[in-house]
Amino acid sequence: MGLTEKLRAIRDAEKQKSEDIGLLKQQWQEAVDKVLNETKNWFSEYLELGLFKAIEDKKTIHEELLGDYVVNTIEYEISQYRLVFEPVGRIILGSWGRIDVYFRGHKTDKYILVLLGESFENAKWQIAPFQDRTKRKDFTKENIESIIETWLDQQKAMAL
Repeated sequence: MGLTEKLRAIRDAEKQKSEDIGLLKQQWQEAVDKVLNETKNWFSEYLELGLFKAIEDKKTIHEELLGDYVVNTIEYEISQYRLVFEPVGRIILGSWGRIDVYFRGHKTDKYILVLLGESFENAKWQIAPFQDRTKRKDFTKENIESIIETWLDQQKAMAL
């Protein structure tokens, strides 16, 4: 193989790598959008009643293998509290991606939302306390509402 062929092979490999990275970023951004939109659907009643307010934003993430990219975030304002869904990254050891879920000012009590499965395409979201990841549950409306209720009860008890 001559120099021209070697240089073309390097160029083609770099182009393929760039396309693969672009696809990984796009898949992750779409997965994040899908789960955030799902929470808006779950909370639609609270949003319509004015009990929740959705605040959407964007966040730039830097991952060593993917570089910089932008993802959507959402916070739900519940009176003086803020429930935050903050994407962390796509390249996460043991999962296909992670979103931190916490109440602003209480990040030490956060939950992690992880995408788990045999492959990215058939992975499902699960949620667990950050401090005890063995207590994973499916990410459902009922489970996130239970987390919110427990947290609000704790805040009420601390205020007494």
